Order: sequence, then C-alpha cells, then structure tokens
Amino acid sequence: MNTAIKKAFKLNAAVTLFDLLTFNVICLMSYYANLWPYGSNRNAVSWDWIIANICYCVALYMVRISFHRRMSTPARIIRNVASTTIFFVIFYDAVLGMAHMVVPGYWRSLSMLAVIFVVICIERLSVRKLLYAYRSHGGNVSYVMIVGWGYATKRVIEYMKQPLNGYWVRGLFYDKEVTKEESGVNYLGKVDEAFDYLKENDINEVYIGLANDDDERMRPLVEYCQLNMIKVYYIPQTHSTKEHHTVPIEFGQTFVMALYNEPLMSYKNRFIKRAFDIVFSTLFLCTLFPIIYIVVAIITKIKMPGPVFFKQARTGFDGKDFICYKFRSMKMNSDADKKQATKDDPRITKWGAFLRHSSIDELPQFINVFKGDMSVVGPRPHMLAHTEYYSKRISDYMVRHYVKPGVTGWAQTHGSRGETKELSDMVDRVEKDIWYMEHWSFWLDIQIIIKTVKNAIQGDEQAF
Repeated sequence: MNTAIKKAFKLNAAVTLFDLLTFNVICLMSYYANLWPYGSNRNAVSWDWIIANICYCVALYMVRISFHRRMSTPARIIRNVASTTIFFVIFYDAVLGMAHMVVPGYWRSLSMLAVIFVVICIERLSVRKLLYAYRSHGGNVSYVMIVGWGYATKRVIEYMKQPLNGYWVRGLFYDKEVTKEESGVNYLGKVDEAFDYLKENDINEVYIGLANDDDERMRPLVEYCQLNMIKVYYIPQTHSTKEHHTVPIEFGQTFVMALYNEPLMSYKNRFIKRAFDIVFSTLFLCTLFPIIYIVVAIITKIKMPGPVFFKQARTGFDGKDFICYKFRSMKMNSDADKKQATKDDPRITKWGAFLRHSSIDELPQFINVFKGDMSVVGPRPHMLAHTEYYSKRISDYMVRHYVKPGVTGWAQTHGSRGETKELSDMVDRVEKDIWYMEHWSFWLDIQIIIKTVKNAIQGDEQAF
C-alpha cells in the first residue's frame, strides 16, 4: 500500500478516535448536568451510553469527518458537524424508542444537539489549527510532482506552497525551462524525463497541466500511477482558466466548461438562502431594530438636522437598480451619489463616524433584505456612479451581480472594506465577491455573519 495512503488511514483513525473521545466527554458532562442519561437506573445509564456511542459512530460513518483534509474550510467543518449532530440525535432517539427505553423529549433533544454541535465545532476547529501547525513544520506532507506549465498550473503551485496545506512540491517538468523565480519550485527537466523521475522518487500525487494533444504521451506515466496507488490530477489549460475557475457540466454524452461555478443557480439553494433572509430580517426588524431606530433617530435629529434615513440608488441583482436604505451619517451634501466616503471625510459628523465605525448605519438594509432587493450576505452594493466607472475598467466587475447584494459579505470581512484608492483595491474586492459567489453555502453565510458581528463589536478601522 502507498505510504501516503497508510498515513491518511492513520490520520483519519486518529481524528476519529479524538472526536469520539470528545463526544464521550460531552456525555460525561451532560450526565452531571442532568441532561444525560434520561433514566435513573444505573444499568439503563450504561445502555444509554453504549447506544449513544454506537449511534455516534454510525453518524460519523454516514457523514464522514473532513476537517483534517487539505481542502477543508471552517464553513465546511461547521456544516459537517451540523449534519453529524442532527443525524446522531434523530438516530439515537429512534433506537431508544425501538428498544423501549426512555426517549428524551423535544427540549432535551434540542439541548443535547446544541451542546454536541458547539463542543464538536470547537474541538474540530482547534485540532485543525494544530494539524496545520504540524504541517507547517514538515509533518503530514504529500509529495507532489508537476508536469506542464501555464497560468493555471502556477496558481496550483502557489496554493501548494502555502505551508498550512501540507504539500511538498518536488518540482516540475516542462519542455521549455521554467526558472524557479517564475514558478516558485525546482525545474526538473523535460516532460519525457518525468516517468523515470517518478519511478525513482517517493511521489504521492502527480498534477498534469498539458494540452489534450499530450494525452498519449502521458499514458505510460498515468498507468504507472494507477498501478502504484499514486493519485493523478489534471489542471485544465483552456484559455478561460487564466482569469476564471471553469467548471465541468454534463452535456449529453460529453461535457462543457462553465466559466463560473454558481451554487445559487440551484432552486433548492436559492430557496434556502431566501428563507433564511426572510426569517433573519423579520426577527431583527421586529425585535432590535425598533429600539435602535428610536435611539438613532433622536440623536440624529439633535446632532445633524435632516432625514434619519439616507436613500440611494445602487446596482443590485442582475444589474438592476434598487433603492438602498442606510442611517444617515453625513451632513446634507450634493456629492453623496457620486463621491465615495474617505478617511477624515469632512462630510461625516462625529455621530455619523460612530454609526459607520460600528456598522449601525447599515442596519436599515434589513428592510431591503425583507423586500427581496438584498440578502443578509452577498457582495456589497455599489452606487451607480461606481458601477458605470468600474464596469468599463474591470472585465468581470458585473459578474458580482449574478447574486443579490448583501448587508455584509466575504470581501468586507476579509480586508476589502472602505475606500478604494486604487483600481487594484476594487479588483481585489471583485475577486473576493466572485469567490463568494462560486463557493456559496449556507454555512459559509453563517461563518460570515459570525465574523461580521465580531468585527462590529471590536470596531473596524476600515469603516469610515
């Protein structure tokens, strides 16, 4: 068996056992908190515990642990834990019922689900950090060989070169010499020399970035990999991969490459996102918002006469305009619809600066969310003047409008908020918006919301 596969099995077993240990610690804590078990008989306690462990093992088998994999993200980890926890609680209650044992009621099941979810999330995210630290020091690495060169291949190497991902790139083969300064890895020789190198060195994964015409040329190398349990990956070299992440889509008996991955093209995903938007905005508008509005309105009327709300036309979903609501943070001025707020902007009052720094000025946009103009999470909507200006200078600027704009977003929580002094600042923001669009999931939205709340409590230096 391939050494890398043996290591993967050992790592998978280790994280599974640690996860099971954490689960049993939760059981023990719940026992003393009178959440577990549900009967008073000591024998029943033992059986409850045994059945719980069996059911949790089945849940782990059905959902699979994935936080230790190299492509894992916090959003995927949270989603994975949620699936495991829900499956466990339902399965556990069903088994207890079939065994004619005491079945927990609704509230106990819900409290058990919440405790397990929170603790397992903390455990897996913490172990993931430890594992990444271990990988950054050379442990649990996968030895990689690259065949071919191009823009997409360079991007793959850049990702692999990040220490936390645990890849060790031996080097690349290409018919034209590629310097280390250009590729970031050693140049090992021409493509025809790759097969001999593969046989003589410890390689776990091979990445091929050549044109389709080279398929026959690569056949011996690929067959050797298949016989020796070495994983093979192809890096697409179409012209579109230079700027976009193409996605294969089945098309009859063949496939076509979509320029972007769009999870929200699915009716199911759109329904989930819209349902969450309605519930979240309704709860906020019916509870906290009236109190916040009264306080803000009183102080605003005292500090800067004029309307409480600032209304502005902005570009929304599918490139259509809508009226966006905010708490007014500036003095009345004629440049509001064409000039972006800057640091120490004289138009912003001290009270307005507080509203912007704490992001309270954005809260009326939940009205837009309820109406359907916006979503809780998505690319931030820009004023019409910005759309007109940047759409002529950034080729994929309008792509960010394939999804609804959001009250908060991936770009805003990852360093791309505030003034865009240079064109490159907006390019970076657009790239992050498109990344969000292509990687959307319900749990990614939850992750962004949590980070937004954290930033609002701490205060964001870029909010001015």
